[in-house]
Amino acid sequence: MGLSIGNYKEGKIQQKSTSYESYLEQMNENNSIPENYLKTPYGNVEYIKYGSGEKLLICLHGFGDKAQLYQVLKSSLSEKYTVYAISLPYHGKTRWNRKFFSKNDLIKLFLAISKMEKKKSFSLMGYSMGGRISLSLIQRILPRLEEVYLLAPDGVKTHPLYDINALPRVLIILLKALMRLPWLFFKIVDFVYEKNWISKFLYDFTCNHFGHKSQRQRFFNMHKTMRAFKPDLIGIKKGLNEYKIPVHLFYGRRDEVVLLEGAHILSEGIQNCTIDILDKGHLLVDEDLNPIMKKYTY
Repeated sequence: MGLSIGNYKEGKIQQKSTSYESYLEQMNENNSIPENYLKTPYGNVEYIKYGSGEKLLICLHGFGDKAQLYQVLKSSLSEKYTVYAISLPYHGKTRWNRKFFSKNDLIKLFLAISKMEKKKSFSLMGYSMGGRISLSLIQRILPRLEEVYLLAPDGVKTHPLYDINALPRVLIILLKALMRLPWLFFKIVDFVYEKNWISKFLYDFTCNHFGHKSQRQRFFNMHKTMRAFKPDLIGIKKGLNEYKIPVHLFYGRRDEVVLLEGAHILSEGIQNCTIDILDKGHLLVDEDLNPIMKKYTY
C-alpha cells in the first residue's frame, strides 16, 4: 500500500449541531492537534496523532464523527500510548473514491501505522460504530492485538431504529427515494417529532447527519459497508481468551442507541474483561471519561 504523510486542508461543511457536537468543536479549536493523512490506493485517510507512550493505540470513531473526537482523551491516553485516531472513509477530511470499504482496507491502515511507529503490536479503541468495526476485526488481528477498549459498541445489542444493518431493504429504498426530495424528508421528520413518535436524540441526529447531499450519501455508503462487519461473538471471545487479551467495556446507563444489556452479552465468557457503567446516554466520549480511563492507562 502506498503511504505518505502530510497536512490536508478543506473547507468546513455547515450543518446543524447538537450541544454535544458544539462542545467538541470548541474543544477542538482550543486544543487543536494538526491533522495528517495516510495516502492509500483509494484516497487520503485523515488521522491525528498525540501522546508519547511506549505502546501504540489506534482509535475508531462512531457514525458522523471524525478523528478529532478523541482529542478530549489526551490527558488519559498520552502517557501510556502513542495515539492514532483516524477518520473513517466518508468522515472528517478523509476522501475515499469507492462506495464501500473492507476489513482488509482497515487492516492495511493499521499495519501502515504500526510500520511508521516501528511497533509489532497495538491496542484498539472503538466507539459506537467504531466499536462494531473493532469487534469485527479482532479475529483478523489477534497476534498483533494487546488490549481492546470498546465504548458503547454497536453490533451487540443496538436499538432497531439506530441499527443500520437491521433496517429493512424496503425502508432503505424508501429513504433513497425521499432523499431526492430533502425538503419533503425533513417535513416528515419534523411532523413525527412534533407527534412525539421519535426521541429528541433521534431528531437531532437526523437533522445533523442528513442535511447535505454528501451526508446522505455517507449513510448509504456505510449501510453497504457495514454488511461485511458483523461481529462473530463466539469466535471473538474464543480468540480473546486464547491470546489472553484484556477487554475494557464502557456503557451509558441511559443509552437509547446501544442498549446496556449488551454489556452482559459481550462480557459473558471473556476471561479478562472489565465493565464501566457511566451515568450518561450514548455520548460517552468527553472529558468526564478521562478519570475512568486512567484506571487502565496509568
